[in-house]
Amino acid sequence: MDALIAPRFSRSLARLALLAALVLLAFALPGCSSSKKRAAKLSEDNEALYREARALIEARRFSEATTRLGDVGMISPVGEVLDPMVKLALADAFFFQLGTTSAIEAQSRYEQFLNFYPLHPMASYARFQVGACLLQQASDPSNDQEYPRRARAHYQAMIRELPASDPWRLASLQALARSGDMLAEHEWQVARFYRQRGKPMGEIQRLARLVDEYPSSQRREEAMFQLGQAYTKVGDTAKARLSYERLVSDYPAGSWAGKAKTELAALAAPAPEPGAAPPPAEAGPPRAGGA
Repeated sequence: MDALIAPRFSRSLARLALLAALVLLAFALPGCSSSKKRAAKLSEDNEALYREARALIEARRFSEATTRLGDVGMISPVGEVLDPMVKLALADAFFFQLGTTSAIEAQSRYEQFLNFYPLHPMASYARFQVGACLLQQASDPSNDQEYPRRARAHYQAMIRELPASDPWRLASLQALARSGDMLAEHEWQVARFYRQRGKPMGEIQRLARLVDEYPSSQRREEAMFQLGQAYTKVGDTAKARLSYERLVSDYPAGSWAGKAKTELAALAAPAPEPGAAPPPAEAGPPRAGGA
């Protein structure tokens, strides 16, 4: 996922979803008795279509997978075990195509799955994917970041509510960091906009939010330095000093620590008294032929 969801990350989720779904089917589907041979055969046809569709999703042949899933239930009703798996696979087939339109459709289908099956073993996965769909709908960082904000709130709720043993809680922690990076980049770009237009108070507001709310952002270290610079511009040397000190404390080996120490030394130097004469310049060597 570069700016949004990386294809490699998406493919790994597809494999995990496929494996979990097939294992679940293997243990949950009822056995066949001789009195139910015909019903079992029809059920097996639906299961075969489902498995084919999952394999097609893994092969990234999403349109074909959607067609297969549409055929499920055409000859016989879908069983109560298979139905949630089909709904989830349809959502996956849209999600892994990437793109805003597909993400909107996938989000709707994941939410539908959760409405029908809130206690299903795959509910945490579907819930995670709702947040991933929100991230896929994010716009350029210079624009409003409604969807990353919604995704961040979504994953924060998952982290609060899921047990520590749930693997989707760990995935949510990683996705939460991703959404934070996107929001931090937005704050950085808006702060730069204010800086270029000579509006330090607007810059201060955005940089302070980046520093305080997104501690994992790669922009945070430089943002602390720029925040100190902005405070200096408005004459608030106390807050400028605090920003530089915080930078040195949080990133002692970072690339901006040396510059922050230089700024701190300049702020510590005593200011000349008002009206004081400038220090005399050192006398140069005598001029040739002088008196």
